[in-house]
Amino acid sequence: MSIDGLFCACLANELKALEGAKIEKISQTGGEELIFQLYSSRRLHLLLSASRQNARVCLVPDMPVKAPLPSPFCMLLRKHLAGGRVERVFAPENERIICFDIKCKDELGYACDRRIYAELMGKYSNLILTGGDGRVLGALYLTDLSFSARAIMAGLPYEGPPRQEKASPRLFQRSEVRGQRSENGRELFLGLCEKNYGCRAADFLLKNIACFSPLTARETAFRANIELLDKRNAEHLWDIAGGILNEAFGGAGKPCIVEDKDGVPVAFSFTLLRQYGAGFRLREHESLSETLCAWFGEKGRKENKDRRSSDLKKLLDNLKNRIVKKMALHMEKLAECAGKDGFRRCGDLIIGSIYLLKQGMEKATLPDYETGETAEIPLDRRLSPADNAAAYYKKYTKLKYAEAAVRQRIEITEEERRYIESVADAAARAETDAEFDELRAELAQAGYIKAARNAKGRKSALLAPLEYKIGEFVLRVGRNNLQNDKLTFSSDKKDIWFHVKNAPGSHAVLQTGGKEPEAEVYTRAAQIAAYHSSQRGNKNTAVDYAPVRFVKKPPGSAPGRVEYTRYYTAYVDGII
Repeated sequence: MSIDGLFCACLANELKALEGAKIEKISQTGGEELIFQLYSSRRLHLLLSASRQNARVCLVPDMPVKAPLPSPFCMLLRKHLAGGRVERVFAPENERIICFDIKCKDELGYACDRRIYAELMGKYSNLILTGGDGRVLGALYLTDLSFSARAIMAGLPYEGPPRQEKASPRLFQRSEVRGQRSENGRELFLGLCEKNYGCRAADFLLKNIACFSPLTARETAFRANIELLDKRNAEHLWDIAGGILNEAFGGAGKPCIVEDKDGVPVAFSFTLLRQYGAGFRLREHESLSETLCAWFGEKGRKENKDRRSSDLKKLLDNLKNRIVKKMALHMEKLAECAGKDGFRRCGDLIIGSIYLLKQGMEKATLPDYETGETAEIPLDRRLSPADNAAAYYKKYTKLKYAEAAVRQRIEITEEERRYIESVADAAARAETDAEFDELRAELAQAGYIKAARNAKGRKSALLAPLEYKIGEFVLRVGRNNLQNDKLTFSSDKKDIWFHVKNAPGSHAVLQTGGKEPEAEVYTRAAQIAAYHSSQRGNKNTAVDYAPVRFVKKPPGSAPGRVEYTRYYTAYVDGII
């Protein structure tokens, strides 16, 4: 976890700007998140989250959407803290905790003190309110008497997390006192190093000094360019570690987020992370709050998308599995039909030598006049030779018509597979609730699920296609198959239609107004079409384009299914 004791110390220094601010409102945005609306010289929004995966404390730019019903803990905070002022913000030594001391009034109007402990400890995160006497008034997560490790119950004195047997980093903070560095801290640090010679430098920091997370420990060792600790480099490690500790405790950090080559955030910190090499990009931020908003905002959007689309993804996966099983049965039946010509041949051989046969025979060896060889033919002793031939012809005819029917069902199943893949591709690119609702409505129209209506019984309003400005032209991109059909076949016949070749993707229509676009416009439109397809991010992607008048919809075909002629193909990268 990137939020370690050093991060909390740096964050507390930043949040000292809230000291003196008045608490105007306390709202709940989720089961584990609270928003304090504060006012000093301007209105601020402080987010306190004890989420197991997204625990954080930071200022957010806007007021998030409130939960319809506040929790009992939110109501308790309103009772005790509404109208109070933040007196002090600090981080307890060596802890992943941010504390807020608040001066407020009790029920009788007398001044009283309250404190909020925001514990940012992963799955053990919590928000705890205590009184002036240090006793717990309430918490987001309370324990009971059976919990032996650490009791958090109303009325009990607040007890911090168990202490680690590690040295405090404040002892090693690099400081200048009358021009002299702290010799006591240096001797203690070098003494610890001496006991761990041969150990990896990052592991030494992690195991012996509090507040260091694996990320910060690796960064310190990287800056010192030390792999294994020994007598020659211990002094240098002490110097580099002191600089990082100064950033944390002195509030001089440089917040940043590291992204991979695809722009996906991989790490964040209060200090510039230099350990990531080629292929990674360092994005600096003005404050830790901005860093946390950017990191958890992207993470939250992904989690919300996964949550909103989970039922849709499960449905589409089930449909894909059903289609795979159905196709396997069809192919098995088709393989069975492949032997139909053998039955016709048996009938022909019986008719060609029927004078050699008598009723009651169980098999016969008959000459094949085409090949000059003989063949052994099984017979039904209950039937006459002519009836045996008729039985073989009947089996042949049955399998011949069955093969035609199976091939037709294979085509239908293949069409269904392409359709489901196109819906799955649209679902993978959808972001908002409205887009997922439209995909569900499309599946309902296709008969895969029941149609859903809003509370008033009216269907939700349809979204507009996406629009991109390319010079003087506008490119419109469909969000789903129903919108693809509407977009394509409501466009002017002189407009240009784009679609990724032989793969699921959105229809894109370049509105030309009768003008001929330049080559750069075609290239840009093809890139956008490739981006809004299953080939997003791929290089050298084939995109077909043609005037809309040459795009036709086969009768009875699934939504989004078209055929087109007189087209050209562009090869572009699916990146915009």
